[in-house]
Amino acid sequence: MKISNLALVSAVVGTFAAGIAMGDGHAADVVKQRNDVMEALSKNLKTLGDMAKGEQAYDAAVAAEAATLLVAAAQIDPDTLYIEGTSTAEFEKTRAKPEIWDNLEDVKAKSAALADAAVAMEAAAGVDLASLQAAMGPLGQSCGSCHKVYRAPKN
Repeated sequence: MKISNLALVSAVVGTFAAGIAMGDGHAADVVKQRNDVMEALSKNLKTLGDMAKGEQAYDAAVAAEAATLLVAAAQIDPDTLYIEGTSTAEFEKTRAKPEIWDNLEDVKAKSAALADAAVAMEAAAGVDLASLQAAMGPLGQSCGSCHKVYRAPKN
């Protein structure tokens, strides 16, 4: 596991703790924090996905740590990630569509499904390659279910 990946997730979780303590009135900070969470999810999903596809050698310790870091990022409260006024309508450096706030309960349900899939991956990742591969489908589906509806394409 790269120290930079561990540092990234630690910084994201720490930033959220500090941001919550200061209040959530800083929309630009929320956008940055949300982007940092998505980056942490992406980096750890890439590690696990590359192993599942055979593009990276399976290493139980690396897989287990990536899954643990994935859980930490996936379990951040969506109420701190998605405050009104932080969509593509207000900010260029986000891919969060305004439709999120029309369907916030759906977004929260999808976030909970992601957290559940991450926990399942955490249980499977360090067991063996077949277990990791089996957990990838539900994890990928949980990400895609939200991204297909609520994430704008890259500019």
